[in-house]
Amino acid sequence: MTDWQVVFLGIIALALVAMAGAQVYMGLTVARASRQVTDTVESLRRDVGPLIAKATKVTDDAARVTELAVLQAERVDRMVANIAVRVDDTLSVVQHSVVEPVRQGAAVVAGIRAMIGAFRDRHGRPQAHREDEDPLFVG
Repeated sequence: MTDWQVVFLGIIALALVAMAGAQVYMGLTVARASRQVTDTVESLRRDVGPLIAKATKVTDDAARVTELAVLQAERVDRMVANIAVRVDDTLSVVQHSVVEPVRQGAAVVAGIRAMIGAFRDRHGRPQAHREDEDPLFVG
C-alpha cells in the first residue's frame, strides 16, 4: 500500500468514526425528545383528564336540569289547562245562576211595563179616532 492509500484509508476511518458519533448523538437526541414527548403527553393526560371528567359532569348536570325543566313545563301546562277548565266551569255556573235570573227578571219587568202601559192607554186616554189620518198612509 502506498502512502496515499494509507492517508485516504485514515480519512475514511475518521469519517466513519465521525458518522458513527453523529448517529449516536442523533439517537440520544431522539431518545431525549421521545422522553420529553412522553412526559408532555402524560402531563396533558393528568391535566386534561380532570377537565374531561368535569365536562362530563357538567353535561350530565345540564341533561338533568333540562329533564327537570321539561317536567316543570309539563306540570305548568297541566295546571294552566286545569285552571282554564275551572274558569270555564265557574263562568258557566255564574251564567246560569246570575245571568239567567237577570234575564228572567228583565222579562218580568218588561211584562210589567207593558201591562202598566196597556193599562194607562185604556184608562188614561180616550180612544178617539182621528179622521184626518189616513190608515193606509205609511210615513
